[in-house]
Amino acid sequence: MKFNFLQKQTSRREMLRYSATLAGSAFLAHLFPARLLRASAAGYAQQSPSAADLLASMRAKFNAVPMETQKLADNVTMFDGPGGAVVVLNGPDGKFVVDTFVAPAWPKLKEALDGLGNAPVKYVIDTHWHFDHTDNNAHLHAAGATVLAHENTKKRMSEPHDLPVL
Repeated sequence: MKFNFLQKQTSRREMLRYSATLAGSAFLAHLFPARLLRASAAGYAQQSPSAADLLASMRAKFNAVPMETQKLADNVTMFDGPGGAVVVLNGPDGKFVVDTFVAPAWPKLKEALDGLGNAPVKYVIDTHWHFDHTDNNAHLHAAGATVLAHENTKKRMSEPHDLPVL
């Protein structure tokens, strides 16, 4: 059924057809009480995995991606892999890291960072709050790095999120 309300004037026959469809929908809504629909939705929700299980599954899938190293300049390196890309500016005083992959990738990230030299990671910048860009902040902070991000990134990371997974 095409709905061309804005393209041409609607005929009486089309108006009757649309009205009958609307009335039929309202009638069916009375046949299926809201309690029944809510019970059906609750049963479906009980079957779905928890948010923690979904997050663990996503982390594992991201971590399965191999990490590749690409030298962009003498002192700039990009690691492409588990959760996007990490870019490192490596200077004599320390390393400046942008984003940090997913948590399970920490051993790979640490090995790659150590492979760039003995200088410590001084700063980490989060481009945004998603876990695949911030998961290893704690590891790097514990090693002495200062984590920098926009104030909204910190705000979003400090509050719980209930995002639907489709």
